[in-house]
Amino acid sequence: MIFISILILLLLFILYSVLGTNKRAKSLESLKGIYYHRGFYDNKEIAENSMKAFEKCINKGYGIELDVQLTKDKQVVVFHDDDLKRMSNSSLIIKETTYDDLLQFNLLNTIDKIPLFEDVLKLNHGTVPIYIEIKDFSMNFKELVNMTLQLMEKYPGNYYVCSFNVIAIIYLRKLNPKILRGVISQNFKNEKYPKFLGFILQNMFLNFLAKPDIISYGYNEINWSVRLNKLFKRTLAGWAIENQEKFDEYKNFYDIQVIELFEPK
Repeated sequence: MIFISILILLLLFILYSVLGTNKRAKSLESLKGIYYHRGFYDNKEIAENSMKAFEKCINKGYGIELDVQLTKDKQVVVFHDDDLKRMSNSSLIIKETTYDDLLQFNLLNTIDKIPLFEDVLKLNHGTVPIYIEIKDFSMNFKELVNMTLQLMEKYPGNYYVCSFNVIAIIYLRKLNPKILRGVISQNFKNEKYPKFLGFILQNMFLNFLAKPDIISYGYNEINWSVRLNKLFKRTLAGWAIENQEKFDEYKNFYDIQVIELFEPK
């Protein structure tokens, strides 16, 4: 009897730990659908996370997924990587470089520059929903969260804020619980994380603190905690689907489909 009681308590604790919240299900309806990962880009004529990539999303009516981080002079910019190696063939690190210095570089072989988050918001002006990823894994994330939320104060459109950094989402929840928020995760087996930390993150055992409205997961890495959230009708986002075949396979599983490098039929 004691064993059964302990087992039941353990199962209830697991449920409590990994489930997101569905208290704002009606508010999430306007966020469901297709988003383009870093904008509608091809990294040939249109670079990822560029104004042109976002403009193409807006013109076609697709949601925008983007990454925000801080520069040395405290500008919120839209950029994915920590440094410029992949996108601009430079070793400069975003957080150690001023925005004026970043403007000296083009994105790949285009004339596009790294945009300010504020300029992307002005361009969109509420036309399509935005999936904002807080790109800061350090313990200095609070400043980025604060400045991002300040920019969103008078924004007229639909959006939600997510991060792999669960602590940042916990902080966001305490700072402004009204903002729709999400936790991003994946299978961390091949990442450079301690095994125990990877286990906690990929199974989302800290959701009871973050209380995410949206669970965003690597689309083809569905595990038991993702399925459990699906069972309890939590809102799920799958990223980043890269072709029509995979889109057709997973479109009914995920409420939000984050795609890249193709246009669904």
